[in-house]
Amino acid sequence: MTSESKGGATALVSDSAVAVPIWLAAVGVSLVALNLRPPITAISTLLHQVQQQEGFNSTVASLLVAVPIACWVGFSGLTPRIGRRVGLNRTIGFALIVLLVGFGIRMLPSVAALFVGTAIIGLAITVGNVLVPAAIKRDHPAHAGLLTGLYTMSLYIGAAAAAGITLPLQHATGFGWRATLGLWAVPVVVAWVVWFPQLRARDHTGAATAPETGSPSLWRQPLAWAVTFFFAMPALLFYTVSAWLPTILMDAGMDASLAGGMLSVANLVAVPSALIMSIVSNRSAQQVWAAASTGALSAAAFVGLLISPTGWAVVWMVLLGAGLGAGTAIGYSLPLLRSREAQTTAKLTAMSQIAGFALCAVGPVLAGALHDLTHAWTAVLLLLVILAVVQIISGVRAGSARFVS
Repeated sequence: MTSESKGGATALVSDSAVAVPIWLAAVGVSLVALNLRPPITAISTLLHQVQQQEGFNSTVASLLVAVPIACWVGFSGLTPRIGRRVGLNRTIGFALIVLLVGFGIRMLPSVAALFVGTAIIGLAITVGNVLVPAAIKRDHPAHAGLLTGLYTMSLYIGAAAAAGITLPLQHATGFGWRATLGLWAVPVVVAWVVWFPQLRARDHTGAATAPETGSPSLWRQPLAWAVTFFFAMPALLFYTVSAWLPTILMDAGMDASLAGGMLSVANLVAVPSALIMSIVSNRSAQQVWAAASTGALSAAAFVGLLISPTGWAVVWMVLLGAGLGAGTAIGYSLPLLRSREAQTTAKLTAMSQIAGFALCAVGPVLAGALHDLTHAWTAVLLLLVILAVVQIISGVRAGSARFVS
């Protein structure tokens, strides 16, 4: 399947001469997406051990979460070019191998190796973030809704699984934190095996044109910035929470395994929340109340953690998961809903993700620095409440039935 490029719009060319069966594509997409979040959420449950063994303060430790996100920002613009030259499916398969290399380097007993491996992991994840949705749209357009839904669900399921079972895996195996993180290489191998049939297809490389990262006119439009901020806020909250929520709960007296389980609860609740909100938001011309409600749910969860972090933790996690899942769904939908043409959609999507993930890279580090400065989590939770309020405000503006030009 091929679509022409006009005026800088994305040209879509099938990677394969013969597409794999839809069931195999569905399994492959799901397994690849399943491996895009555990490298980040797994280490968050072990961050306390990393700090104790390596002597890191909270700011340095938070870089283990922030570095991959920074890679997404810096490498996202180059990824489509690599996919065009090498072939999307081959690039995704190669990225899975690079992800395994990153896991291996991160296991070496060296602080330098820890951060180098983390950066390599971040580069590999960037490929999945950018190219898997593109491969879905090009190779299986008739099933794009199904495959995109599976992709989104698998992102959350992978995050939830890593948060919930990393510490139990460590207790069951008796491994140190480095080897425990290395266990998450096993599902990467499985994903590569399932993806392999798509590597064997004949590539049509050099035919696709990468999307532009955003025109100057978009960067000057308030509506485009509202869309960008709304995309950024749930993502910023998610990665900050993924980095520090287990530690916040453990410092409040919760058992380490249970604290990791709470993060898993939030991620599991986010799965149906994202699916439901994606359907609801796309059936209406405006999404003001839907968008605002997602920020309100997250704000309520953070206020609850301030008041009673352990006593009502499950309730706060349900609210948080519902807010983040629904907010993420609307955030990915808004570029389509606020634009009239596919070319503008591509530009607005690029703007929201590049600027949004740039903000995400700051969140975990800023939270760690605030904790180092205040020696408590109160300031961090107050900051998260403020960010949720920003999400509400940007949702009201971005959710109105208007279009960028």
